[in-house]
Amino acid sequence: MYSYAERIRAVRLYIKLGKRLNATVRQLGYPPNNSLTGWYREYAQDQDLQSGYLHSMEKHWV
Repeated sequence: MYSYAERIRAVRLYIKLGKRLNATVRQLGYPPNNSLTGWYREYAQDQDLQSGYLHSMEKHWV
């Protein structure tokens, strides 16, 4: 799992690099592409990320 600071850093770099997945992952050394796109979608919708994680199954029940 990644901390809020790691996730927000990745999203902001992703935006700065023109939403280039491979360039972002290469520069940071993390996260997997599918995680980054999910974090970006959340950020784009709410202009922030949640401070904690919800597992995929928990999202359906919350």
